Amino acid sequence: YEESLNLAKLAVRINKKDEKLWLILAETQLANKLYKKALNSLNKAQKINSNISEIYFVESNIYLKISQLSNAKTSLEKGLRIEPNNHKAIFQLGNILLMEKNYIQAIDLFEKSIKFKPDFWQAINNQGLAYFEKNKINLSIKHFEKAIAIEENAEPLLGLASCLRVKNINLAIQLAKKALA
Repeated sequence: YEESLNLAKLAVRINKKDEKLWLILAETQLANKLYKKALNSLNKAQKINSNISEIYFVESNIYLKISQLSNAKTSLEKGLRIEPNNHKAIFQLGNILLMEKNYIQAIDLFEKSIKFKPDFWQAINNQGLAYFEKNKINLSIKHFEKAIAIEENAEPLLGLASCLRVKNINLAIQLAKKALA
């Protein structure tokens, strides 16, 4: 990451008027945990061309890293105004709403994300999480099972194990062991 950062700095010195180079610099600064510098680089990119969705998506990621959910949400919304069909950004906005305990809107955003990418198991999994938080265990189980059918990943396996711990403790333990393996 350090070498990439040096190359990105050099590229920006060569051409300070290219917003994509500022975006690359911001991404390398983010990778090096230089969050304030990355935000400054994104600000420079926005001044050159404010109509690039990726600038706002990277900005949102930085705000998430520094626990500024409100700013992260605002940045995602700005980026989605430019690129409304970006399933990853829609998913990330759903994640923020999940963190804010706004489960119904989070579920809706995860559903919207799935419409753009039907095999997006992470969004299906997070619907399961939201339903779990709403104590709608049967819906939660359905979503975790659907996510597992797409990709057998530790996250939905543990989610399903949590749902089944009351109904079938042996199966829940088996699923948890499988997830940990």
